[in-house]
Amino acid sequence: MTDTPRVLALVGDELGPTLWRIWAPFAELQRRGVFAHWKSTRDPELQTARFQANVPYNFDAVILARMSWANMRAAREQLAQVHNAGVSVILEVDDDMYSPAIAPRQYAVFDRERQKGLDLLERQRQGRIWLLDQVDGITVSTRRLATVVRQYTTKPVEVVPNAIDVEWFQGTLRGCKRVVRPLTIGWAGGAREPDDLLPVAEAWARLAPRYPQVTFVVQGHMAPGLVDAVPADRVRRLPWLPLAEYPRGLLNIDIGCCSVAPKLFNTSKTPIKLWEYSLAGAACVVSPTLYGPYVTNDQDALVAETAAEWEHALARLIDDAYLRRRLRRAQRQRILTEHALAQNWWRWPQAWSNILATATAARSPTSTALVTSG
Repeated sequence: MTDTPRVLALVGDELGPTLWRIWAPFAELQRRGVFAHWKSTRDPELQTARFQANVPYNFDAVILARMSWANMRAAREQLAQVHNAGVSVILEVDDDMYSPAIAPRQYAVFDRERQKGLDLLERQRQGRIWLLDQVDGITVSTRRLATVVRQYTTKPVEVVPNAIDVEWFQGTLRGCKRVVRPLTIGWAGGAREPDDLLPVAEAWARLAPRYPQVTFVVQGHMAPGLVDAVPADRVRRLPWLPLAEYPRGLLNIDIGCCSVAPKLFNTSKTPIKLWEYSLAGAACVVSPTLYGPYVTNDQDALVAETAAEWEHALARLIDDAYLRRRLRRAQRQRILTEHALAQNWWRWPQAWSNILATATAARSPTSTALVTSG
């Protein structure tokens, strides 16, 4: 093994987490000369004898990104094939998909998951737990998520916090024009539990009659609580955009709402949405859960939890253009100094090196002798 591991990530979807956990960091690593590559699990080349024969010579580790198998026998066979070739396997995890509450949450939030039924969702959860002990190590996006994962495995768990590719994000926005005139308050995101947005929806309903000049923007998932909170002619509904273009939609939000309910699942997530809004030009109001550790109230964002607090914070930003500029600039500077991918790219190869060192030590004859004699 070289000093910096040579890795191949297998990607099973094209969702936002894949962008921030694989595509963006791997592109940055390649620019810096790190041998880090990814392939879709649907790439037919993966099944060719030539490619499989060359894996042990080209890579030190295979990274499974958001990976799952419908057939456990196939999972065992594929994992054994990689390990028998002398290549380590690292699992990449960015959400709590292991706690007992995850199956009911999936059933309640996602239509496609509800069709599977609770029994199958629970079996899939158990399958993900099983996988934790079959790999050589796990990378996770937050310390809280590491605590969750360590409940189910003794394999090494490395925390690699999310970082945002500022250059790519701002380059995607360059030359683009907004389609909704200011002043706007907005939310963008995917499907989630209604409780996450309940205080925001109540605040929007109170603010709409107070500020007839404000337009409310919802992009992506049309959360019923939000789109129904204000009159239909006051809401602009913006569609999903491809990952390569989605920052353009955020240009239409002047005041961003970053809201999650105070639930354990949310404490394992990362504040990417705050960074995205801010780099697109919005000042933000955030919930203390998840976002609290990443902001300083009244310096680079406003913190709100109850509907009354959300109403007050959003009204302050509507009334005060200087406050919006000050918060936006301060949060952008914080992103550049603390959370930019250009400053944090090294965390990925460092984590892989730590996992591979532990795996190598565990396989050594000395380690085996010690275990046997103990």
